[in-house]
Amino acid sequence: MKTIALFVCALAPMAAATLPAIEPDAGAAILRHVDALRNPLTNFTMDLELTNYHKNQPEVWRLRVHGQGKDKSLVEFLAPATEQGKYLLMLRDGMWVYVPDASKPIRISPLQRLMGEASNGDVARTNYSTDYTVESIAHEEDDGKPVNVLELKARDADLSYSRIRLWVSQDGDVPLKADYYVSSGKLLKRVFFRELGSLGGLRLVTKVEILDVVRADQRTVMSYSKLHAEQLQEKMFQPGYLGKW
Repeated sequence: MKTIALFVCALAPMAAATLPAIEPDAGAAILRHVDALRNPLTNFTMDLELTNYHKNQPEVWRLRVHGQGKDKSLVEFLAPATEQGKYLLMLRDGMWVYVPDASKPIRISPLQRLMGEASNGDVARTNYSTDYTVESIAHEEDDGKPVNVLELKARDADLSYSRIRLWVSQDGDVPLKADYYVSSGKLLKRVFFRELGSLGGLRLVTKVEILDVVRADQRTVMSYSKLHAEQLQEKMFQPGYLGKW
């Protein structure tokens, strides 16, 4: 999933003291730790349950995410039955979807909504330390607790989000929430990292909530389970082999 992230009400403005300069490795070290809590294994398989709430009416999809390295993710659709047989492939240079009735995979945008508030790119993985640089770090308080707020800038203009504002606890560098912006400067989505747990003996984020920044009654919850290390075949991550392995 690329590796696999990731909103209730508008955040109140908070006074922040932005550091005048970032120590060369300070921001990068925080991002590496955050990534380790989101994507702890290099080669893996895990299950993902997507629950979309619209006016509190839930709709559930079940997926299996296969990840290789820092920039390859393959998503297999398990349920509902109408989605079975579909695959979503995300590489650093693009994303493809395969449906059983199509003659070949179709190239698509990671920003395209997959289900509810979750986009294709959310279900695959975003690796902060690989895809973003830290432009500044601010000290704030969130719910009375000290946090670091990182302003992230995309390394590549082709990435889905040009800028991310990431709140991280000062105690343990645990991700708390993030705002995702597109190149126009528009805030596209707000993500809360809701639960930190253990899967396969590893500490990681196990639940992420994505909120619609306009419609308060629209939200999507991503819940992770059954994580395990797995050496995967290289052909699984080639667009031409989707649906054939």
